[in-house]
Amino acid sequence: MTRQQFEEFLEQKARETKEARPVDWESRKRDWLRNLAGFYSTVEAYLTPYRDKGMLRFEKSPVTLNEEHIGSYDADSMTILMGSDKVRLVPVGTLLIGAMGRVDMGGPAGVVKFLLTGKRSKLLGSLEQAEGERPARRAPAAGLTAREELAWRIATSPPRIQFIELTPETFFSALMEVVNG
Repeated sequence: MTRQQFEEFLEQKARETKEARPVDWESRKRDWLRNLAGFYSTVEAYLTPYRDKGMLRFEKSPVTLNEEHIGSYDADSMTILMGSDKVRLVPVGTLLIGAMGRVDMGGPAGVVKFLLTGKRSKLLGSLEQAEGERPARRAPAAGLTAREELAWRIATSPPRIQFIELTPETFFSALMEVVNG
């Protein structure tokens, strides 16, 4: 690479920096907490019939998260008690590559990851794209386009991480997986 090419590269980077919109971190945190609350509402709707029959209990408690640019803040975690088994749903955060948020569900037999992703996304990482679309340039802070509709998904294990739609059936399968049921 010549000095001229390097200088042109730096000028391009400077233009990109000037044109980039600043991230509203407070808004990002609010959106994340709103989506997290929606996730817990969905889980509660799945579990309430069993709680009402006295077959399980669930409760929320605060955890403190600390993320770069956002700082320290409180978010809810959820504990599901089924007999002697305890399963915890713990938020990880919102500053992730390829996702707008993550919650880990951990039990005695392992962990399942729930990701807040683009509704049409099929794969995580550099391969992520909406079905039928050419790969698009993604927003660096979010890993997603600004207008993309979001949905909670279950992420499969590496190396080829795929997203599974969150439904009552997939949630119960994941729950059974972490308690070795």
